[in-house]
Order: sequence, then C-alpha cells, then structure tokens
Amino acid sequence: MLRPSWRFITGLTLLTLSLASTAMAEKFVVGYQPYDTISYQAIVNAELGLWKKYVPQGTEIEFQGALQGTVVANNMLADKAHIGYMSVMPATILCSKPEQAEIKMVATLGMSEGTRCSLVLVRKDAPRFESVEALARWMDDKVIAAPKGSASDQYLMRFFEKYNVKPKEYLNQSIEVIGTNFRIGKIDAASLWEPTLSRIADDVGEGVAHIAADGRACDNPDLGILVMRKDFMEKHPDVAKGYLRAELEAQRFLLDPANWSKVIDMVSKHASGIPKQVLWYSLYGKIPADSKESVREWKSFYFNERERKNIAEVAPFLLKDKRIKALPPEGTVDDAMARAAVKEAGITPVSDSVTLGVIEGAPASASPFKE
Repeated sequence: MLRPSWRFITGLTLLTLSLASTAMAEKFVVGYQPYDTISYQAIVNAELGLWKKYVPQGTEIEFQGALQGTVVANNMLADKAHIGYMSVMPATILCSKPEQAEIKMVATLGMSEGTRCSLVLVRKDAPRFESVEALARWMDDKVIAAPKGSASDQYLMRFFEKYNVKPKEYLNQSIEVIGTNFRIGKIDAASLWEPTLSRIADDVGEGVAHIAADGRACDNPDLGILVMRKDFMEKHPDVAKGYLRAELEAQRFLLDPANWSKVIDMVSKHASGIPKQVLWYSLYGKIPADSKESVREWKSFYFNERERKNIAEVAPFLLKDKRIKALPPEGTVDDAMARAAVKEAGITPVSDSVTLGVIEGAPASASPFKE
C-alpha cells in the first residue's frame, strides 16, 4: 500500500490554507461619482492602487461609480456600499436616518466658496446681469432645474428663499438631462456641478449656458464629505484606517501641480465623453472666469471650524424644508481616524483652517490640454 509522502501532505495543506485565505478575503465597496470633482481623489486612489499599501493583505476594494450622491447614499443604507463620496446635503440626509443605518462623516473631500456645485447657470441668450438681485428677478416665472437631493438643489433652495424667487417650474432633472435641455432651449436656468457645468458653460465648454452667480450670492459654500458605515468601521477598523491613509495620499497627489496632467489623464478614463480641457478647468480652473477670489478650493481632510460650521447650518435648513425628519445624531461628525492618519503621515497642517493646502484657480489658457 502506497503512503502519501510528507511533501505531498505539506503541499496539500498549504494549498488548502491558501484557498481558505482567499475564501476569507473580504470585499468592500466604495461609492463615488465619476462626474463630480469631489470624487476625483477616489479615481486617483483607484488608478494608482494606493489603498493596497494601507489595508490588510487580501482585502478587496471595488470602486463603484454613480451619477449622483443620493445613489451612493441609498446603496450605503442598503448595505451595498461601505464608503461613500458625496456633498454635504446628501451626506446630511443620509446621516439623519440612523434607524436604517448609522453613518459617520469621517473626512472632508474639499471645500470652496461655492464654485463647484453652488452656481446658477442661465441659458446662453440670457442677459449679463449687473447684480444678483437683477438675476433673481429675471428668474421669476422661469423654468429652472436641479438634481433634487443634491448640493445644487440645496443651493437653489437657499437662493430662492433669500431673493424671494418664484419660478414657473422647479424641475428635478439629472445633470445629463439639464445639459440636453440647455442645448435645445427647454430650460431657462439650472444649478449643477463640475465637470458637467464647465462642459456646457461658455468658458471652455459648449457655450449653451453661462454662469450668473455662485455660492457667495447666498453664503452657500460647497463641502465634500467622505462617509462610512459605522458597523463597517467597528468590524473592520484596519480597513477603515487604511482607506483613510490612502485617501490622504490621493488628496495630496491631486493638490500637487506637478501631477495635474496625470490626474486628468486618470479622470478621463472614468468621466467618458468630457474633453480633457474641460476636466482640467473644472478642477483647477478659475470659476467664474472673472472671479476676484484666487482660491478655487481648500483641502483640510479633517473637519476644521469652517467645515463644522457648514454642516451645522445645513442640517437645520433641511429640517425646516422637511427634507429630513430629524437632525443627524450627536457624534455623526467623527474625524478621529482622519486626524490620526494626518499625524501618522507626519504632515504639519498649513494653518488652523486649511490642513493640506489650496488649489489656486488658474485661467483656461494655463491648461496643458487644448481641444
């Protein structure tokens, strides 16, 4: 009777252990928006595989694209995604539903004075308004659109309230439909976000609309937020911490002017159909083109006073408008892991208000992409 050799037994054991390890490898889903500049560091992370350096070996991460933050939010509520990229409005709505799932705001993705998704676009033949009040009066009895549940929707609600605008219709339309309707003249004004905004506006895009106001018209800044399911953070703290280290590295990569062309090359693989010149301008360009403000966006990674103030203002506004039934619970903003990541990376904050740095808005002529 032949007996199996010890080498065979050892090899079989190792194979069994290897298969068992593979079977135990867990997969986590990151929801991001290919057509939203607040998600571009997620694309950098995915393309460079930065997360692989920081999460436990055997971990699998899938980057799952969506056209709007509300889609990412719904997937997180349904436990179909564990980490999500979105603006402050969908993040606040998401975090106000702890009875469905407890979600934490764990890091910031970037913030501006309202030049990414808090802008009014008007049709190409609209006047060049001398004041915001003149714009507001023109918007009365006009057909206006925004993707409902988005930061652009939040901005228009505040704009309508401050200037007492009475639109003929306020339509819920996706960014793609808004672009189409500007082209065929079916809407008068809208609010949406980058890069679709620059794609259809007249600075570097199609010229079917032009920017008439930004977030400063009603003190409505843009804030991007990275959110995580609480149960994911508790069950897999090493993955959560590791992902935040990768996110930090991706944000720093995106900030460095030496990498700007590389970033756009990566993004263009995901935001298909949008020219690289538009992608570049939507992230690094000066918006509006005649703006007197030099800073396009700042990145603080964790929540400083400015970011916390914005969250504290948005939640009561959404409650008043009956977009949420209750305020997010205490402790929703939890950037302990983000602060630890900055410390572990040995980063000295630029200032008390800006941790990593700022993007200085550049003119369209500075773009390396000419299309």
